[in-house]
Amino acid sequence: MQNKTSNYDTDLFIPIIDKIESITPDNYKTNPIPFRVIADHIRMLSFSIADGALPSNEGRGYVLRRILRRGSRFGRTIGLEEPFLFGLVDSVIKIMGDVYPELVDRSPHIKKVIKAEEESFNKTLDRGLSHFEKIILGMDDNLIKGADAFKLYDTYGFPLDLTQLIAREKNISVDEKGFNKLMEKQKQMAKASSHFQINDDEIDWVIRSEGEDSKFLGYSLTKCKSKLMRYAFKNDQVLLVLDQTPFYAESGGQIADIGSISGDGIALEVLDVKKINEAIVHICKGSFEVEDEVLCKINEKRREAIRKNHTATHLMHRALKDILGEHVNQAGSLVHPDYLRFDLTHPDKISKDQVLKVENEVNKHILLNKKLEVSIQNFDEAKKSGAEALFGEKYGDNVRVVSAGEYSVELCGGTHVDRMGDIGSFKIVEESSLSSGVRRIVALTGEASLKEMQKNDSILVALQKVLNAPPDLMEDRILGLLKEKKYLEKKIKSEDADVNINDLLSAAENINDRVFILKKIKNTNKDALKGIGDKMVDKMENGICVLFSEGEEKPSALIVVSKSLNNSGILAGKLAKSIGEFMGGGGGGKPHLATAGGRDNNVIDKALEKSRDFITKLLSED
Repeated sequence: MQNKTSNYDTDLFIPIIDKIESITPDNYKTNPIPFRVIADHIRMLSFSIADGALPSNEGRGYVLRRILRRGSRFGRTIGLEEPFLFGLVDSVIKIMGDVYPELVDRSPHIKKVIKAEEESFNKTLDRGLSHFEKIILGMDDNLIKGADAFKLYDTYGFPLDLTQLIAREKNISVDEKGFNKLMEKQKQMAKASSHFQINDDEIDWVIRSEGEDSKFLGYSLTKCKSKLMRYAFKNDQVLLVLDQTPFYAESGGQIADIGSISGDGIALEVLDVKKINEAIVHICKGSFEVEDEVLCKINEKRREAIRKNHTATHLMHRALKDILGEHVNQAGSLVHPDYLRFDLTHPDKISKDQVLKVENEVNKHILLNKKLEVSIQNFDEAKKSGAEALFGEKYGDNVRVVSAGEYSVELCGGTHVDRMGDIGSFKIVEESSLSSGVRRIVALTGEASLKEMQKNDSILVALQKVLNAPPDLMEDRILGLLKEKKYLEKKIKSEDADVNINDLLSAAENINDRVFILKKIKNTNKDALKGIGDKMVDKMENGICVLFSEGEEKPSALIVVSKSLNNSGILAGKLAKSIGEFMGGGGGGKPHLATAGGRDNNVIDKALEKSRDFITKLLSED
């Protein structure tokens, strides 16, 4: 225990602790635990984010999020209510930056990710703590029920250990078993609703042949003869493991191949391919009789599209680093035959100009048409040579290195084109925010990219005819039309609202020393009606005003009640409800200003007379 304690009193932690002391009224010597937890957590967060990890709700990302939230929570115990963890990153860099230069290179990114996560958690924490207090008030004993703890997790983002931490501070226990039961139930529901899932221990394999299996030939072959090693039946599907196969199993973001497996008495359509304990499992449907030898054929056109998209993903990854900065890391990807999807760590929206630069950079290398080189190297040597390894991926001692000239070098087990020119062309079609600090890009290559550009060109030609302007002047033409539309709308509103408040007041009835205005005005939209109402509120000292107006299809009414009558219990919102009913609709609003609406303009006259009787009676009462 003494050794563990002394670690925090070394140069590896003291600068961070000193920084924390400078921003809190608390003192390390009298209250060391929060300082140590925060110092330890900010080190872990800084290294993990520099390595490409991001806080999320799944896997490693969830561990990171829990650690960040725990550090933030300990900050509150020493008076740090606002985001502060991101401000400690420089202290970590000062200690470790010389040894780990990636901390220095990615410092802005690390700070932005942590700050955004802190700000988000602060909002969550405030709402969660409010609910926590409600739970405590409703307790019969000193135990937070499992269902309440789970709601704090599921709705407010409180991990169980955070709930337990806060509960301990108040000498309260948490029903951990009840929480775990609900958590397991949620996992089972998620598993049941997810895509095809399969575990090896759930499969009743029939062994046909012993020996090595699942040799992948798909880097060079699209079809081959294979030997059946084992088979099984599950969910009306046939599962096969072969000695060798051209079928790529879903991995590293690349979708699996589909195709056919045939033989005597065998006519199977391959729906999906999964890797289970290093075995390549072909998930099929169709006719199956046990035979030793089968013929495997992948869908070549589909594979070719996948190869183009996968290689383009590598080129785009490099281009994004060059244009946005070295802080960019892959946070997820999907290589599909129809498109590629790439998630990247970047705190800001990628501008149109930056998108164009990425497109141009990728297409420049496609046009260079350099050959892709694939080699097997030692992992450490590949990393030293500059090969990009992805956070979260598992690599063996020897790795497959894919080099697009000297431009892009990545560790990758996927399938790729032979030359960069085979990609054809590259077009980004979507850029969006996925979560805090993560952007998503969707792009097309080859034939799909060409079709997208042709579609856009057709739209441009059609708009050119409608706007009667060449493409380079279309933007100005559209902006001019929008400006004109805004002006006309404003003019119409002002014309609609051309109701003289003084004329209305001078023509008002007097009932029991109270003003009563009831009038049908020309067609007026809701915004104009409210504008009239605001003016009437200021002008009318003691009375009620009701103005009916026909809409394009449905009638509406404005109800104004002076604040002096509000004190007598006469409220515009209540009147609006009754007047709305006279029009076959409803209404509501504030005590002094409300609106009502109906279903048919033809009922306005009847509604007007009913409103007259109703309000006259109301004002006549003492």
